[in-house]
Amino acid sequence: MLIGGFGIGQGSIFLAQTYLVSAGHTELLALFGTHFSFAMLGIIIVESGSLTILSAQIARLLVAQDDEHDLWRVYWETTVYRLTMAILLILGLVIFQALVPLPDFSRNYLLGVLPALFVWAFNGAGFLDGLQKSGVSGLTGSIAYVASAVALVLAVHQAPPEAGLATGGALSLGYILTVIVQFVALRVIGWKVRWQRPTQGGIRKAFIEEGSMLAGLAPGQLYFRAQLAIASVFLGTTATAMLVYAKQIVSAASQISGFARRIEFPRMVQAVAGDPRIAIGPLVWIQKISFAITAAIMVAVIFASIVIVLLAGGFTHQAWLFLGFFSVTIVTEAIGQSLVQAMFARNLIHSAAVARITAVVVAIGFGYLFVTLMGVSVFVVSDLVSHAIVISLSYAWLKRSFARHVHA
Repeated sequence: MLIGGFGIGQGSIFLAQTYLVSAGHTELLALFGTHFSFAMLGIIIVESGSLTILSAQIARLLVAQDDEHDLWRVYWETTVYRLTMAILLILGLVIFQALVPLPDFSRNYLLGVLPALFVWAFNGAGFLDGLQKSGVSGLTGSIAYVASAVALVLAVHQAPPEAGLATGGALSLGYILTVIVQFVALRVIGWKVRWQRPTQGGIRKAFIEEGSMLAGLAPGQLYFRAQLAIASVFLGTTATAMLVYAKQIVSAASQISGFARRIEFPRMVQAVAGDPRIAIGPLVWIQKISFAITAAIMVAVIFASIVIVLLAGGFTHQAWLFLGFFSVTIVTEAIGQSLVQAMFARNLIHSAAVARITAVVVAIGFGYLFVTLMGVSVFVVSDLVSHAIVISLSYAWLKRSFARHVHA
């Protein structure tokens, strides 16, 4: 259900973008792709990795058989952090929009997505994941993507101001429906939403942990936006549209395996809680299903790329040829993220953040320095450099953590 829901969401965006490619609307594709990408960045900033942290906390509380009130208290402590981030982000964007003259599409898209940032502060995805109901959160998570895809197709015949407001507003509507459905689902499975007063210590802990997660997540999210900026400045509109299209498919593939890891994560947390001296191999091997899914997806993408490159011409030929080379990063990213998730299970949140930040800084620098020499292929190589750094640092810190527990 989790992967199927994600497939519906990402699949709808992919089909909408493919329609734009076939109809020759590459300018709208680049415009929407860039704005949608930054809107997702806003959602990620509000979330700040709290889905993973809340899921782990709920899983630990269930193992300890704590009172239900404790579970809801943790949820509301997390929500205080997310609501604070949402309000700060909304205020910053409103001030930015008032001070900086923006194109009509950009200004209206920005206004359209503001409600999404606010309502996502209350999402129940982490709670559902902690209850091992990730499939439900996966299905609900597709709503905002489907709404955006429908709005994008309709925007082909709209002027920029209307197109921006329609696509941005559709995203907000999708997230409002998502949160409503999540709480309905929680009630159906016996977890009616309850107010439980947050504690000062819990809120402080939420700000520290979610802040650390954001420090690790934000650079990775800014990385793709930096790639878009580099492509736009140095390579032009066609290369940017090609990067948006190929990256959409690679990211979707990577996120499908990531959703599988979400299902496996509570079991990893419980494995560490049951045996703090569990070795790296057995801990990572808990994610074997997500590894199998990753390998299958990469083979499927390569096969599809070969077929389309042989049959198609023009922009489609170029984009899928680029995608064929890019597909190798699906596996390298999965390896890195599996090790990062093992670090989360061991509560090495700060170390994971350092690994991600280091990887992003080096990869952005690499892309900027070599884009004129390597062209669009620089983005494939810079991704591989980023993944290699995450894998190396994560493995080293996990090994150190294991050794510390063995000798404890």
